[in-house]
Amino acid sequence: MKKKVGIIILIISVIILAVIGVLMFTGIGGEIRSFIYYKIHTPQEITSLDKQEHIKVTYTYRWQEENFSIDVTDTELIKLIENNISNKKLDNYSSQIGLAIMGEYNVKLGNDISFEFDSYDDDGFVMINDKDKHFLTKINPEILKRIIEIVDVKLTENIQIFKTDKITVTKRIMQENKASVLNEYKVDIEEKTAIDYILEQCKNIYTEDINYELSIVSPDYELDFNNNLKLLIYKENQKGFMIKDGFLLRAYGLNSFDTILENTFDNLETKKQMFTGDKVTIKSPNKSIEITNKDTIEKIVTPLIYSKIYRPDWIENYNITEEYNKGIKIDINDNEFLIPGIRTIGNRYVITKDNKISLCFPLQDIEKYTYELLGIKVEKYTGPMTIGI
Repeated sequence: MKKKVGIIILIISVIILAVIGVLMFTGIGGEIRSFIYYKIHTPQEITSLDKQEHIKVTYTYRWQEENFSIDVTDTELIKLIENNISNKKLDNYSSQIGLAIMGEYNVKLGNDISFEFDSYDDDGFVMINDKDKHFLTKINPEILKRIIEIVDVKLTENIQIFKTDKITVTKRIMQENKASVLNEYKVDIEEKTAIDYILEQCKNIYTEDINYELSIVSPDYELDFNNNLKLLIYKENQKGFMIKDGFLLRAYGLNSFDTILENTFDNLETKKQMFTGDKVTIKSPNKSIEITNKDTIEKIVTPLIYSKIYRPDWIENYNITEEYNKGIKIDINDNEFLIPGIRTIGNRYVITKDNKISLCFPLQDIEKYTYELLGIKVEKYTGPMTIGI
């Protein structure tokens, strides 16, 4: 009997030592220790909400100068918010996490209580404003998603004035004193994916009337939507002008176009030759597919045509063998866009048919679409990237 008791004590001791070892010396243990530490040291707040039949969502443009409000009566959403916030013990992360929230989205819940956030976040971080009390906490991220969708409906309505099938971009090189134009270049953008990208950026624009005499300097760029609407854009300046049906308006948020304007005039014809074709092959280490559908090809190649491609000095002798072998290759005209199979500093590459390697920054993220075409499921990124079919 004593022997059995001794064995049981020994087994329990081994288990306890193993648990201590896990807690002290492993990554899992570190996560458990962090979780316990935060639970002990994280204060909690309770916010009480009155029953609401409607809430007010205010969207503020990123420059904090203009906003609009929407009265929301979605009972399902209101109930979801109440169930997540009202009389719940909410963790107060204000002293632990330095997350700056500007309040692009502000949701007023009545009785001087609101919460605000700037974008969708899988963790659901929001700033709660309860009268004179303000604290950072987490709520169901589905709430954030639903609010963003509500605002996006309004933003989409606002950009209908820009709808077009062709956008003419003019770039002007000015004299040093800005008094006259030195050179002028024009490009017509007709690819649907590029136009959709530009229209999405138009959601950041708001305007105001000009009630005074104004002489304007010739812009660095002009976007002509070929529908009696133009934007006059000044490099690295969010302010510019809109000409709508012959009337001049002050426009804000125009630096949303900086990326595509820069990329449009960066060897565009060369990039079109590289990435224009009637067949695209996508290869992963375990699978290869050939795409001939024109719409699918257009969605893949357009972000590459309007990408930034350059060769820093260090890349001449850089070895991408492991990234290449484990990665996904998009092959067009024997030129390849490489999505590495391992994440180091997050580089994406173009490898030309003559085996020259360049860094590539596509206009849009085409990786998710590429994974979908391959049937690859990608888990939320928490470290080195892993993919699996």
